Amino acid sequence: MTESIRSEVERTLAAVPVRASRRMTSTEYQFRVAEITRLFDIDAVGSETGVVYGDKGVELEDQPLVHAIRVLVGRRFDIPEAI
Repeated sequence: MTESIRSEVERTLAAVPVRASRRMTSTEYQFRVAEITRLFDIDAVGSETGVVYGDKGVELEDQPLVHAIRVLVGRRFDIPEAI
């Protein structure tokens, strides 16, 4: 994902009001991100060390979506290092 696309995703997400509901551990965060990512038919499995994507990884056109999911879940569950 190019820096300009990443910046555009972050600018757009800044306009989305998200209230932190509770603090989540980093392991819970990884599993939640993988769970949401699978809703978009992107092969992902959460683990204690991160999210593991399928054989090909994340396709270029899906990278902004995956970044947005990570940012929004991080904001919702108060994981500042996720952003």
